[in-house]
Amino acid sequence: MRSLSAPTAPSPIPDANAFAEQKQLVEAALRLDAAPGAPLAAPEVCAEAGIEPSVFEQHFDTAEELRPAFYDLALVQYRMLTEATTGYEEFSFEERLASFFYILLDALGEQRAFVQATFDSRVRYRSAFRAEVREALRALLTDDDVVPNANQLVTGLWPVHEVLTEVTFAVIRHWMGDETDDQQATTALVDKLVSFIAELVTFGGVSSGLNLAWYVVQNDSLGLGRLPVVGRLFSRR
Repeated sequence: MRSLSAPTAPSPIPDANAFAEQKQLVEAALRLDAAPGAPLAAPEVCAEAGIEPSVFEQHFDTAEELRPAFYDLALVQYRMLTEATTGYEEFSFEERLASFFYILLDALGEQRAFVQATFDSRVRYRSAFRAEVREALRALLTDDDVVPNANQLVTGLWPVHEVLTEVTFAVIRHWMGDETDDQQATTALVDKLVSFIAELVTFGGVSSGLNLAWYVVQNDSLGLGRLPVVGRLFSRR
């Protein structure tokens, strides 16, 4: 999938028209994919989406890119919604982190069955989803408006970003299996997690990135300690 952003801008806002076109194509592909038949082909996807083939070619090279693109667009949707939210610049770190989780889950929830079927498969692995999640978290954790500069000596470190990426993936997997009404169990979990992380990040309760990451793991109801990357980071602690 090609970039939605103008290459000359340092921190560009995603292009709304390009996003809408890509989302139409991806949603059409997922509708066709759900029905038995031949593999996805660009002409059929364009017909289903009501979009000209020339528009498809502006965004994608092959129809095989469409399913992984669903995950990429979830992060684009997060960026666009935060840019469009009135008063977002006044949000605290806790409010911004909560927005990140809830916008991301809402975007994935548009195709929950697809996520349940593909999140731990090559479909998602072929996307830039993990890298984009880590980058979104890094941006939140190093935002001068909401994180004190002194604290960024901790929150700007790779172990913190990596563990919080694992936290995000664990939340998504929890949500995938959450059969409570409107996934209320996931909502309660996110609220507690966000409050805990925000307190550590904004009040400087720890002195190093490894300690911050370790506190997150120790106060874990998501089973992060069983994940390989976390086990490697903390196996000797």
